[in-house]
Amino acid sequence: MKSKFLFLGKIKGILFALISSGTFGLIPLFTLPLIQEEGMNELSIVFHRYVLSAGLIAILCLIDRKSLFISFRSFIRLFFISVFYAATAVGLVYSYNYIPSGIVTTIHFLYPVVVVFLMAFFYKETISKQLLLIAFLAIVGVGFLASSGSSGGQYLQGNTLGTLVLGLLLALTTAFTYGIYIVGLNLRGIRELDSKVITFYVLVLGALFYALFAQFTPEGIQIIPSAKAWLNLSLLALFPTVVSLITLMLAVKNVGSTITSILGAAEPIVAILCGVFIFEEAFTLGSFVGLSLVVTAVTLVMLNTAKKRTQKRMDVSS
Repeated sequence: MKSKFLFLGKIKGILFALISSGTFGLIPLFTLPLIQEEGMNELSIVFHRYVLSAGLIAILCLIDRKSLFISFRSFIRLFFISVFYAATAVGLVYSYNYIPSGIVTTIHFLYPVVVVFLMAFFYKETISKQLLLIAFLAIVGVGFLASSGSSGGQYLQGNTLGTLVLGLLLALTTAFTYGIYIVGLNLRGIRELDSKVITFYVLVLGALFYALFAQFTPEGIQIIPSAKAWLNLSLLALFPTVVSLITLMLAVKNVGSTITSILGAAEPIVAILCGVFIFEEAFTLGSFVGLSLVVTAVTLVMLNTAKKRTQKRMDVSS
């Protein structure tokens, strides 16, 4: 009976990880119109996104009667990981100005590699050859997805080398900051907390970081310019932030940081589907190959989980 509940927990964790990465993949859908059509700067977007998200989480905590009181030790550790999550959001939004979002997604998705090695170094988690193969398949799949469109090459030809390098470095930085954030969710004093409470503090602290940083920029924090901007920011706060963060933490609690990060491959799938059905972009052979590799990686994770469950049952029975 115990093994059955453990298995169900693993399946729930996989589903939570897919929901988290899928909703996180909606960030460009709501962010790019704010930059290109509304003229909002990057810090203003992430600040308003976090404030609105924190408000939604606070309402959910009130409805569920969740106390937001935490120990000083937990606060310090939440402060630590919040820095990395805030840096991830800023890095992604800024990188959209320099390189195509597909390339940003590709580089950002290197974070599973960061997670695998951080978990091995700090938590002595075993890195199996199968897990490395799954991570490799997922990353290669994302590479096919990002390079499948024709706009990427044209964009690269029309920009200076310095601009491209800056965009690549920003995107690469997000792979490390997000990887450290996911591993940080395993810290004692954090993993025992309710997911909504963790999310609330990450968002509030992130908003404070942005407000402080904005004091040293020429534009500062802009007001929300229009009803359409309010709508995009509200959707940005709900799906890629609140839903994504809560399900991410639930996934980490159920299946761990490594598998959660690998299942983040659903993020570019959502981006491709949005491009095809919303922006009428072509679905190329590269898109198909990438999609197939990502689905294969996700399937292997599920099969690996089922195999471990069967092995444990055999060990118990023997």
